[in-house]
Amino acid sequence: MCKEQLNFFRCVFSLSYVDITDRNILWGEKKKKHKHKLYYTQTTSQLDLKGMTVSFDKRIVVSGGAGFIGIHFLCYMVKKYPNFHFTCIDKLNYASNATEIENLKSFSNFEFVHLDLSDNLEYLLKITKNTTDIINFAAESSVDRSFKDPVYFTKNNILATQNLLECHRLNPSIGYFLHISTDEVYGDVYEGDNKENAVMNPTNPYSASKAAIDLIIKSYQYSYKLPITILRPNNVYGPLQYPEKIIPLTIQCINEKKPIPVHGKGTNKRKYLYVLDIVLAIETVWIKNPMTTVNQIYNIGGTDELDNLSLIKLIMEIFGRGEIQFIKDRNYNDTNYSIDTTKIHNLGWSPKISLVQGLQLCKQLLDSPIE
Repeated sequence: MCKEQLNFFRCVFSLSYVDITDRNILWGEKKKKHKHKLYYTQTTSQLDLKGMTVSFDKRIVVSGGAGFIGIHFLCYMVKKYPNFHFTCIDKLNYASNATEIENLKSFSNFEFVHLDLSDNLEYLLKITKNTTDIINFAAESSVDRSFKDPVYFTKNNILATQNLLECHRLNPSIGYFLHISTDEVYGDVYEGDNKENAVMNPTNPYSASKAAIDLIIKSYQYSYKLPITILRPNNVYGPLQYPEKIIPLTIQCINEKKPIPVHGKGTNKRKYLYVLDIVLAIETVWIKNPMTTVNQIYNIGGTDELDNLSLIKLIMEIFGRGEIQFIKDRNYNDTNYSIDTTKIHNLGWSPKISLVQGLQLCKQLLDSPIE
C-alpha cells in the first residue's frame, strides 16, 4: 500500500487527533491512567458559545462512544458533520479510548458525559431531553470475559440498552434509534448464510446478552411503536482496538515477541471487517437512507473468511515474524459465523478494504510515520 493510500485512510478515518504511529495507543498496550471529569451541559437546538448562537440540525447521543467502533465513528462524524451535535456517554472501562475522547473535546459540536448507562436512568432522561437520534454502541464484547462473569454481561449489556430504550419511549423528540448488535446472535452456521430473519441461537453469555437486547428492542417496537434500526456486523478490527480479540492480540504478541495463543486447533472460521467499513455502513443506513431503514435489521460483513490458525499465519506473514502456542479451547467455540449481506448492499454499501489490505495498513501505520 503506497504512501498516498495511507494518507487517504488517515484523512477518511479522521485519526489526526491521534498519533497513529504510537504502538501503545493503537494496540492497547499499557496506557496511562487518566482522571475523568463529568462533562455535561444541557444540549438544546441552539448553544450559546461566547455570545455566538450555534444551531445544530441534529442532537445525537452516542452511547459507548469511547469504545473501539464508537471512537472511530465519532472521529469520523464529528469532523465531517459540524452541523450535528454529538454527546458521547460512556463509563470508561479498561478498553476505552480516553485520550481520543479528550482530543474530541476541542470540537464545538462534541461533549462527553461520564456515566454508567445501566444504573442511571433518571439522569440519562435529563441528558437525552432534547436528543433527536441515539446511536448505541454500549456493550462489553469479550467472549472470553463473558465466560468468567456472565452475570455482569447480563446486567451491563442489557440494562444499559433498556435504559436508552426507556429514554426513547419517554422522549418524543427522538426520531431515530440505531443499535449495534452482532452476527454472533445467530450462533453456529453449518451451511449457507444467515439472513436478517434467521432464528437467533446464541451460544455464549456475550452473544446471549446481545440477542436478549435485540428481542427487547423488538418488544419496544411492537408495544410502543418506536422506530429502531439494528445492525449486526461480523468481526470488526483496526487501530485503537483493545488486544483481547484475535487480530489485535496477535499483533500485540508479535510486537512484544510473545507466543500467539490459538484456541483448540484453530479451525473455527470467521469473516472480518475493517473498522472504517462499519462506520461507512452506519453512515449509509443512518444519514443517507434514514426513511427506508427505520425498523429494519442489516447484516454488515466483510467477505474474507479464514479459520483462526490461517488468520494468525497470515498476520505473521505480513509482520514477518511470530510464534504460535496452542492453548485450551473455550467452553464452547462456534465453528463458523456466516451472514448474508445482500440487504445492506442494496443500499449501496459494500466493504472497501480487504482483510489483507487492512492488515497491511495496520502494519504500515505501526511501522512508519505518515507525513
